[in-house]
Amino acid sequence: MTKKDKPTKKYIFLKILGALEAVFFILSAVSFPLRTVRYTLVSRKVTKKVRIVQISDLHSCSYGKNMKNLINAVDAAEPDIIVLTGDIFDNRTDNKNSDTLLKAIAKKYPCYYVSGNHEYRGNMWETFSRRAESFGVTVLQGENVDIDGIMICGASAKSDIGDSVKVCADNADTNSFNVLLAHFPEKIDFYRSFGKFDLVLSGHAHGGQWRLPPFMNGLYAPGQGLFPKYAGGRYDFDDTTFIVSRGLSRTIERIPRIFNNPELVVIDILPEGEDGE
Repeated sequence: MTKKDKPTKKYIFLKILGALEAVFFILSAVSFPLRTVRYTLVSRKVTKKVRIVQISDLHSCSYGKNMKNLINAVDAAEPDIIVLTGDIFDNRTDNKNSDTLLKAIAKKYPCYYVSGNHEYRGNMWETFSRRAESFGVTVLQGENVDIDGIMICGASAKSDIGDSVKVCADNADTNSFNVLLAHFPEKIDFYRSFGKFDLVLSGHAHGGQWRLPPFMNGLYAPGQGLFPKYAGGRYDFDDTTFIVSRGLSRTIERIPRIFNNPELVVIDILPEGEDGE
């Protein structure tokens, strides 16, 4: 190689820079730091601010020793109510992480829990629901609970989910702000058909696993297939706000998350005329 053919320092620098950028891109794509995602709703049905924290699709994944990273994120959000929208436990693991989380949060906050599909696999739901209740968590399967004008309605993830949603709708108070907890987002049109729910909270889709914001919100979700319509985020209808959590699972999927951080969802419900923080 002649002197003229030798790569210049600038060329070497650009090659190194390009390689570092590629490494950074890959690490960013598949990294799993927990995010707290916040939403604000305004309603004439509430007289004071209520903060709901939604936990979904944990699948007993670890968040540090004794689940401290997730517990600290919950504490930092200062919830009035915690809702758990299914697949907190998983039929494929020992679920020690889920036990640790539920024990910790139920001591501090009112917690309301509905089942997901993984909790029914292997006929495990009865075991999981009893464990949750033993920690002080309220399990809802078609029941409604009123908390200062906020009606929490819980639908079962069993095959008879339609029956439990109907019971929730029949017992909803039109003067209250009605929140439906229902694991499957693909059934949103059915949930809305009752005309009773101001807010619907779901999970299950895991954010569509692969995202490419702003071009693709999700590649695939169970029950929705390719390019799911409700992979994660907020969807506003005329009569209902619909929020789908991207969930907290990050270590059990065969296909890793890409540009799809696990998330803790925080929802502030404000009376009309009041500004958020």
